[in-house]
Amino acid sequence: MTRKQVLLVVGAAHSGTTILDAALGVSRQVVGVGEAVRLVSGIRPDRMKNPVTGRLCTCGQRAEQCPLWSQVLPDLHADSTVASHFPLVDDAARALSPEVRYVLDSTPDALDHVDGLAGYDVRVLQLTRDVRSWVASRRRRRGGSLVSGYVTWLRTVKRIDADLTRRGLPRFRLGYEELALRPREVLTLICAWLQVPFDEAMLRPFGNTNSHIITGNASIRTPDLAATVRYDGSWLASNDHPAASGLLTSMCAGINRRLVYSNGVLKRRG
Repeated sequence: MTRKQVLLVVGAAHSGTTILDAALGVSRQVVGVGEAVRLVSGIRPDRMKNPVTGRLCTCGQRAEQCPLWSQVLPDLHADSTVASHFPLVDDAARALSPEVRYVLDSTPDALDHVDGLAGYDVRVLQLTRDVRSWVASRRRRRGGSLVSGYVTWLRTVKRIDADLTRRGLPRFRLGYEELALRPREVLTLICAWLQVPFDEAMLRPFGNTNSHIITGNASIRTPDLAATVRYDGSWLASNDHPAASGLLTSMCAGINRRLVYSNGVLKRRG
């Protein structure tokens, strides 16, 4: 019996997993479900810091009226697990259209719960953001020292990479910079790997996606922020401890280059 296909987009938090979910969800063969793995892993929606009840889904409906989440949220409770409740999400997603091949989850740390998906054919998009951009973003949002930012990035991406290697799951490596700066080329490569047609509307996910995202980066539900796949390069103007930043960046250079720029789409063009 052929197992159902689940596609996980994993990476350090705030690395672009949500926008990739929405972009690929334009395909009629893909339904993105946001951070469903996190939602069904025992976190009660009514006890979250930002409850999902009443939250707008990318389909345009409130979560409790969404054709997907209205079928799932009432059954979530503190004892929910990925093994027991992700099948509810999967069934609701596939019921939307007979064309659906992949249910896509964009929980950044989904690998921590992947054992609960043992009955599925799991494939992974390993998304990594350039260490310099990621650290600058983290410090804007949370503060903290420069050193702690670089250490957190390095530990996180190395753990994800090692975990995927150990598990032997089929994966496609891509960088956030590749995706945001060359979206057409990168999305075409991903679609070829998934064997689904590329759609130009993937470059304009807001209002075009078939994904049902009620979690993840809230900007995905904001027209002016999610109208296109684009790059926030504000970190390039930063002058935050340049000597220390240069030293820390050099320590991460090898794995940063391998994971962020492995597809060669950002090479200098003649």
